Amino acid sequence: MAKLLIKIKNYIFYSVIMLLVAACAQEAAPPEDTAVANVIIEIPAAELYQRIETDTAPLIIDVRSSDEFAAGHLPGALNVAHSEFIDTPTESVALLPTAKDAEIVVHCVSGKRAKIAMDVISSAGYTNVSHLIGDFNGWQAAGYPIEQDNLPN
Repeated sequence: MAKLLIKIKNYIFYSVIMLLVAACAQEAAPPEDTAVANVIIEIPAAELYQRIETDTAPLIIDVRSSDEFAAGHLPGALNVAHSEFIDTPTESVALLPTAKDAEIVVHCVSGKRAKIAMDVISSAGYTNVSHLIGDFNGWQAAGYPIEQDNLPN
């Protein structure tokens, strides 16, 4: 009888160990919304230009410096430097529409600063954030209109 109890205890012990090993070996699947959040949606300059011309443009955020912005920017763009998204993200996001599904297009010169700002904006819960393909340089090279602000001397 004692041998039978030992066999049963060993069986239960090894069964529990096998279950624990199997449970720990399984890899957790990432949440579906995480995979979607990492996808960068891009909008071509031609499409954005057409939307500006037809008054259906999204909010355009230019994350270049204020000097770069003043020298030339997309029509109707709002300038919020990428450094502001890093240094004061709460204040920067407060400049955006309250509707989290508002359409927002972000750009800089080459895309690096825009990516930083897009990460902050998306982290704040905005779900419709796009990147301008080619950024400002691509817009300018395509010959689309550029507005300039007068800088004080």
